[in-house]
Amino acid sequence: MAEDSRARLITYLCQAGLSTARANAVLDDYAHGLAETIREKSTELGNSEAEWFAFDRAADLIDPEAA
Repeated sequence: MAEDSRARLITYLCQAGLSTARANAVLDDYAHGLAETIREKSTELGNSEAEWFAFDRAADLIDPEAA
């Protein structure tokens, strides 16, 4: 499903005038920023090691290269 969503976003961005390479870069940048925000918030919101781990795993799903 995530791949389908990504493909739809890429298609939309290309229809809006971006090249495929630029659309992919924009989406990758957004995903990286979202994952970093989740990682930062995990230390503020996670009260236990298990909660922190759950936030960190969620961020890794969004941006695995930063893991």
